[in-house]
Amino acid sequence: MRKHCSGFTMLEMLVVILIFAIVAAIALPQALNAIKDYRLNEDSISLASTLNVARMQAASQFAPYRVGIDVAGGFYWEEQLCGNTPATVDPACTSPYNSYSTPRIVGGMQYISQGDSFASCRPTSVTSYPGEIQADPNPCPDPLYIYFNTRGAPVNNTGGPASNGGYVVYITNSAQMVEAVTVAVGGAVSTWLWNPVSAAWNGK
Repeated sequence: MRKHCSGFTMLEMLVVILIFAIVAAIALPQALNAIKDYRLNEDSISLASTLNVARMQAASQFAPYRVGIDVAGGFYWEEQLCGNTPATVDPACTSPYNSYSTPRIVGGMQYISQGDSFASCRPTSVTSYPGEIQADPNPCPDPLYIYFNTRGAPVNNTGGPASNGGYVVYITNSAQMVEAVTVAVGGAVSTWLWNPVSAAWNGK
């Protein structure tokens, strides 16, 4: 009596492989974009958190702070500034908003995700400003410094009011998604997502 051998034919296996290949070709780009979007979101949240910490420390310690953003290098840091320290103690402290001779960095350098990049002025694909921001700085600074006075309010490097409606940092990933982190003149730190379809910023 002839035995019946169960199994797949070569044609059936090729069909299954083809189906998997089609599904992977459809799903893989979406999965990669989701990962990029997640990393971009994490970068904006992390920067916003650092700005909030600097603002609160400036107010609680009654000492000016700043967050420095190295645009080209893709990293940022929080730093305590001279404040009331006289130049006789540290010769670099000729202004409350100067950095100490040996910078007082808090928590070390923080780096954004690979493939993401900072900008201190609007990316070319963005046609409006987020939140209270009214204009780009001129020229676009690198590094960009965001200062907080002893009340936790954003100021310029002499302690005067922040210009252009506050501070903004743009973050773009390799898929050209854009988010922004703003510090309003009142001190509120916010994150925003650029919607290219409606050409508008959505608060997060």
